[in-house]
Amino acid sequence: MIKTCKIENCNNPVWSKSLCKNHINRKPLPSGRGLTNKKLSFSKTKSKKEINSEQMHLFFIECWKKRPHYSEISGKFLGNEPMSTYFHHILPKNKYPQIALDEENIVFLTLDEHTNVESDMYKYEEINKRRELLKTKYGIL
Repeated sequence: MIKTCKIENCNNPVWSKSLCKNHINRKPLPSGRGLTNKKLSFSKTKSKKEINSEQMHLFFIECWKKRPHYSEISGKFLGNEPMSTYFHHILPKNKYPQIALDEENIVFLTLDEHTNVESDMYKYEEINKRRELLKTKYGIL
């Protein structure tokens, strides 16, 4: 019998230390303890410097709470713990910092899908469609 990952609801084969390749050496996003009482306002920013890691983590947690925990490409279950590798900016945050905190600019992906789209941004038709919609919404040529 093949051993499976010790993460709840993950049935992938063990890679190392009782974890699969999707969970090994990956830390969950902070739970937000102590941060949940803060008012979460994600106004559109104008400068890359205005987005800090705490804002990004809170933003990801809010997205995680609002959406089902499945890949928006393959439909695979992502688990109950939000990992940074599950979140992908359709329009890159370094090139378009003004929309880095727009929920429409985030797509949930598995680790493999995220790796694929990072090496070939046109790999998935669903992401290509969303990219064009975002470009139209923000008047990007």
